[in-house]
Amino acid sequence: MRTDAAGRPAPAGASWPGLLAAVALVWALSAAFTFLPWWHAHGLYLRDAVRVDGQWWRLATAMWVHLDGHHWLADMLAATGVLAICARVARVRSLLLVLVACGIAVQVVLLRVPAIAWYGGLSGALHGLALWGALGLLRAPGLARVTGVLLCLGVLAKVWVEQSWLAPVVFDPAWGFGVVRVAHAAGAVAGLLCWVLQEWWLARRPARDHGAAA
Repeated sequence: MRTDAAGRPAPAGASWPGLLAAVALVWALSAAFTFLPWWHAHGLYLRDAVRVDGQWWRLATAMWVHLDGHHWLADMLAATGVLAICARVARVRSLLLVLVACGIAVQVVLLRVPAIAWYGGLSGALHGLALWGALGLLRAPGLARVTGVLLCLGVLAKVWVEQSWLAPVVFDPAWGFGVVRVAHAAGAVAGLLCWVLQEWWLARRPARDHGAAA
């Protein structure tokens, strides 16, 4: 059995059928929330609807809503790439769990940013998944480790260049709407926290198993 430097078994990747199913699920769910009017209207993050009207489900659905076809397609292509890269060292269940966790974390952070009245999109969650997966790739040998290093540097550099702590949202003429940069930073932090929590949990398992064996 292949192990990492700490003697822990190297993480197992996703199967091709599982990866394709995950990609199809992400595309289908995002398409439904983007192109079906009722789903779009009730899925978009609206600050007042959440805080005043108690529509808390929007914290879990906003990540799937996109503002137009180009926005949707760009996020879906990015999601396909990130999922494929991270699937080298993670099961499908873990990939989807981290993606959703990061997406919800982004919305919770946006509740603390009054300048963001509404939001939709998967980019924040994808920043988190990318960083989480990149940290996992650092344990893998060869090209996978190089990919992990480059992906880590790419996410961190992008967050630094955007400097969302100075301007949480910036209008982008190419897109025709404001890009919520703080969502990218929040997603990256959420991905890092998911990785730290995972490492803490995995470190406890050998201790528990050893105690049970003793």
